[in-house]
Amino acid sequence: MSMFDDDSYNEGVNVGKRIVLGSILASLAVLGILAGTVAMNNKKQPSKNDNNAPDPYVKASEEATEDNSESAEKRTSDELSFWNMYDEEEEEQILVSGNRKKDSGSKNGVSKNGVSRDGISKNGVSKNGVSRNGVSKNGVSKNGVSANSASGNRTGVSANKFNISPEGASPEYVSVNAIIPKNELVPENFKMVSGNRLTYSQSGRNVSHFGIDVSKYNGTVSWNSVKKDGVEYALLRVGSRGYSTGNILLDESFQQNLRGCRENGIDVGVYFFSQAINTNEAIEEANYCVASLSGNAIRYPVIFDSEEILNDSYRTENLTPAELTSIFKAFADVVKAYGYTPMFAGTKEQLVKRVDLQSMNGYDIWLLDTGEKTEYPYRYCIRQYSDKGRVKGINGEVNLDICLISYAEK
Repeated sequence: MSMFDDDSYNEGVNVGKRIVLGSILASLAVLGILAGTVAMNNKKQPSKNDNNAPDPYVKASEEATEDNSESAEKRTSDELSFWNMYDEEEEEQILVSGNRKKDSGSKNGVSKNGVSRDGISKNGVSKNGVSRNGVSKNGVSKNGVSANSASGNRTGVSANKFNISPEGASPEYVSVNAIIPKNELVPENFKMVSGNRLTYSQSGRNVSHFGIDVSKYNGTVSWNSVKKDGVEYALLRVGSRGYSTGNILLDESFQQNLRGCRENGIDVGVYFFSQAINTNEAIEEANYCVASLSGNAIRYPVIFDSEEILNDSYRTENLTPAELTSIFKAFADVVKAYGYTPMFAGTKEQLVKRVDLQSMNGYDIWLLDTGEKTEYPYRYCIRQYSDKGRVKGINGEVNLDICLISYAEK
């Protein structure tokens, strides 16, 4: 007799089938869960080696910036693509220290067309009898001291100290550096004529040159009228670098002013309001000046004008004298390489405090110091003596300059 009757057997078979079917379903469920997990894990995640993936732990301020450290080099005017360099953004309004009221609008620089590399003739005396420091050949003794100029004769200057504050400000006296070359100009030889024309005479003859420095802030200039009013040269602002943005901007009136001077026989110099904080930026600014001239020869210098900004922070305020001097020399090297004469512009205070003047022997200086006379004891070639001048052909006030070097005759 069988151990199981038919009903018991069939019931056992059915139970077995249910167990097998349940096992299969459970296995399929497990496989489904595993497959879903794998699919989720296969979604693309930024890897540590994926350079294009943003790092969620890097703040915006820590993101990499464009590398501007590539060495600048001498380039031709065509290569500089001057007009493509023009940035149409609005220029920052600037209040500078010293004598000037707006931006950089009262400094100019000129290149050297036909001028010896150091701006003087072989014997150190220009054709009109004025040496590089503005003293006639027979007015300087062998030891470099003017025969008729004692230190005590210089207005406001003692043998040891001089005032570096601008006109009208509280005086600040500093010691005279015995090593830096002195100008041997005789204060009594300066004379204001025709109301606002400062002249310097030697042996009874005027040996100075009258000029102006202008920028877009002077508006549209009638250069024919300017010429007829006795202006011999003009220092034109090429452009400027923003003191906060660092962007280079073309002076909107430069090309028109350059053309007006050339058409009316007025000698030209150019200046650039610099905010360069390293030598690469200085080289960029020098190339910009050269490109703006488009190969035109000019007789007066190409001027580097770096000034303090009043009532605001600015890019160059933390530069040491050694750093700013190095920046200027980088600018000057490019200017000289193109055959122009470099020049540094500054107030008495800036020249004494912001650069290493002792290491700048041989460079021409544009002194920004208003007044009929100056206490500045060191050598300079051009002086901006007024920021309230009047010249026919220019509406409003204009900066006036006296030049003690005959750049036009070199």
